[in-house]
Amino acid sequence: MDQKKFKFSHKLLDKYLKQKLDEQKIPFLSTPQISDALKKTIGIQGVIPGVKAANHHKIFGKLVTAYTKADDWGTSVQVIDAALPGEVIFIYAEGDNHAVWGELTSTAAKKKGIAGTIIFGACRDLDAIKNMDYPVFSKKVIPNAGWPRGDGDININLDCEGTLVKPGDYVVGDDCGVVVIPQSIFKEVMQEAKDIKHLEKKITKQLENGKTLSEILNL
Repeated sequence: MDQKKFKFSHKLLDKYLKQKLDEQKIPFLSTPQISDALKKTIGIQGVIPGVKAANHHKIFGKLVTAYTKADDWGTSVQVIDAALPGEVIFIYAEGDNHAVWGELTSTAAKKKGIAGTIIFGACRDLDAIKNMDYPVFSKKVIPNAGWPRGDGDININLDCEGTLVKPGDYVVGDDCGVVVIPQSIFKEVMQEAKDIKHLEKKITKQLENGKTLSEILNL
């Protein structure tokens, strides 16, 4: 695939997002639609294994990443400072026997205007997070945390069981899970996902008009 074909500036990305992906203007594209679009476009599905919504919010944005051990929640505090408003924090915790995210970090991130947090590891304070207007996704929920060591790394490439996550990539999350979209093919994948959504609506209408799914799909 010619990567040059899909390179364009952050200003154009931001303009595209504002015009085409404003959740208030058009229906939200789901993670199944995004994953199907990735599979059709470049043969990967982009799913972050095991990560689910903690409070049933949807999430979308550009990623800032962090890597640390599970007993270090100090790096989580540092990545809040590194993230820009509108970005999504993605934390890879080495292990899930300690929580690296909770109520206070969610409150601080929300106050800064960060779009949400994804933890490839554990979070805590679920009772509080459920009532917050701030998206949190994690693999696990536990009550205990470690220490504010702050000895992790920020804005590095991550490998989540075969799914690559890079700073500047885009992410979509909903109740089905989390899907990462490589920045270099973002526009093409978004257009393909919109086409898939349109096709699904067309198939639904045909089903409502009496056709069987096997007839529609020629199976």
